[in-house]
Amino acid sequence: MRGYLLDTNHLSHAIGIVSPLRDRLRQAHRQGFRLVTCWPVLCELQEGIVFTADPPRYRRTLDSLLKEIRIWPMNWSVVEHYGEVAKIARKRGRVLSTTDMILAGFAWKDNAVLLTTDKDFDAFPEIKTENWVSS
Repeated sequence: MRGYLLDTNHLSHAIGIVSPLRDRLRQAHRQGFRLVTCWPVLCELQEGIVFTADPPRYRRTLDSLLKEIRIWPMNWSVVEHYGEVAKIARKRGRVLSTTDMILAGFAWKDNAVLLTTDKDFDAFPEIKTENWVSS
């Protein structure tokens, strides 16, 4: 079963009032694809939610969507992959945020496709990415 790891930019689009992306994610879930995210992404998302005009509405939409999206826990394997991502990033002259390095660690460890709009990941051929926001 193929897995998709959602970055903050994808989840934020998915909880919008009208969201073709949310529909696409739900369709992928129904087709048996595994959808996942992680706590650092949810922290970034919550930071954005609190500044909206209607935080409770966005939280309800997120809560509903999280019935179909698993939240991956951190473990030592992710920590080790995080370290490798940091080493590779430095070697390639790249700077990633902590959350992006955690996402990269998860994606690399579990061979998941990272759903993101970030071009920063282009420097990491080890990590498969797709952009469902613009496609």
